Amino acid sequence: MRATKRPIAQPLLALLAALPDGTGARAELAERMARAPNVITTAALILRRRHLVETPARGLYRITSAGRDWLASGRQLTDRPERRRVARTTGLRERAWWVMRNARKFTVATLLDTLSDGSERDADGNLSRYLCALEKAGVVERTARRVPGAAPQSRGHVVWRLKRDLGRLAPVCRQRHGTVYDPNSGEVLPPPAEGAQ
Repeated sequence: MRATKRPIAQPLLALLAALPDGTGARAELAERMARAPNVITTAALILRRRHLVETPARGLYRITSAGRDWLASGRQLTDRPERRRVARTTGLRERAWWVMRNARKFTVATLLDTLSDGSERDADGNLSRYLCALEKAGVVERTARRVPGAAPQSRGHVVWRLKRDLGRLAPVCRQRHGTVYDPNSGEVLPPPAEGAQ
C-alpha cells in the first residue's frame, strides 16, 4: 500500500524554531526530516507565502517572528497552496441587462449615464449594437417616443422597451451567426420571421 503523505509545512516550521538562530539549510532540513530536498523547497514556499519564514540566502530558510507567533498560537498549516480569490467581473452588456430588466424602458443615453465610467471602449456603439441584436431576436423593441438629446441638432434618443425578460443572465449576441443565446434557458433565439409580431 502506498504510504499516506503527511503534511510537512508545519513540522518544518517547528524544526526551524528549534534550530540555532531559527535557521536551517535545505540539505540539512531534508536529512533531518527524511524528505527529498524538493519537498522541503515546496513546504518552505508555503511558509514564505504566509511570511512565516524568510530566505536570507539561496537554499537557506529562517523562521520569522510571525512564524514563532504562529506556532505559539497552536494554529495548524496544511500543505495545500492557498487559492487566490478571483474577482468576478461583468462586462458593460451584462450590467446593461440588469438595468434594462429593472427600468423596462430606457435609452442608450440613460444606460451610459448609469453604467459607463468613461474607461470602456466605444461604450455607445457597444450598447447600440447590443440593442439592435436584441431587437432582431424580439427581446427589446423601439417605442414611438424619443427624448430630446443634449446637442442642439440631435434628433433625440430612441426609447427602448424590454419586450421579453429572459431572466437574470444577460443574453449573448453571436454576431457570426446572427443569433442571440439565452444562457437562462440554454436556447438560441434566432431572428423572428418577417411579419411576425
